[in-house]
Amino acid sequence: MEGTNITDPIPLLTHYKMGKFNLAHRVVLAPLTRMRSYNNVPQTIAVEYYSQRTSKGGLLIAEATGVSDTAQGYPNTPGIWTKEHVEAWKPIVNAVHDKGGIFFCQIWHAGRVSNSVLDQIYGCFFDDQDIAPEPNMKT
Repeated sequence: MEGTNITDPIPLLTHYKMGKFNLAHRVVLAPLTRMRSYNNVPQTIAVEYYSQRTSKGGLLIAEATGVSDTAQGYPNTPGIWTKEHVEAWKPIVNAVHDKGGIFFCQIWHAGRVSNSVLDQIYGCFFDDQDIAPEPNMKT
């Protein structure tokens, strides 16, 4: 490319200030729905999973994490509404922090157009509208 020096830094690999966080680079682990949190409790394997993907000054965003038992959009996704859930997240967060990583929790409520099978398991889903969703609504 004309005007580009091969010694110029690649923007993706340069520092970035994001609010109070100083990122070492702009490569971010986006949330990935893993469905490995049986009974909505993050499992110990998640410590290794997130730790392996951590770099000093790197940002990781946790998989979608339900805020209530009626928030689930998929089975076996992690929650954060009970003490057991919070305690299960602590070693995961600590492992990321121990490697110098920054960890965000993606809180999640799937809403009333969630999987209808989960509605039978967890009960009624809620949202802020009293209008029935359209059949086959794309969300």
